[in-house]
Amino acid sequence: MLSEQERHHLTEHIAGYPEARAGAIYTLQFLQKKYGHLHDEALREASELCGLSVTQLDELVSFYPLLFRHPVGRHLLRVCDSVACHMAGAAALLTEAERLTGVPPGQVSRDGEVTVLPHVCLGLCDRAPAALLDDVAQGPLNEAALAALIETAHEEGQ
Repeated sequence: MLSEQERHHLTEHIAGYPEARAGAIYTLQFLQKKYGHLHDEALREASELCGLSVTQLDELVSFYPLLFRHPVGRHLLRVCDSVACHMAGAAALLTEAERLTGVPPGQVSRDGEVTVLPHVCLGLCDRAPAALLDDVAQGPLNEAALAALIETAHEEGQ
């Protein structure tokens, strides 16, 4: 549940837009950072603030690849699977990531630390195959570099 201070912050931010609904992405990002993902109650809170229905917000979340309706790991590894990265071996990296985390892409590792997601074009073609680990660009990657990234993410949780 939002604190009064958080609600005030969001209300002030939204007031800067010509229409409240224009603040929906910021509001959803704020709530996701607070809760870890956008559960039903978070969508209800955003609905009250932005004047969009829960259904409209759910549609927005399903379209926007940086918002999540389900829990993700404490660390998020996005492996680019666009053309340049695919040609440079991204598919093998995703396969290796599944082996290293013990779960398929999109799932949370058993220790809750890592979620690996394929991601369409990170804009890192010059680093292919590339990834973002917690929004920090990584690449070019090979299986050993990927293993080191995932191991570091797991170690930070211990």
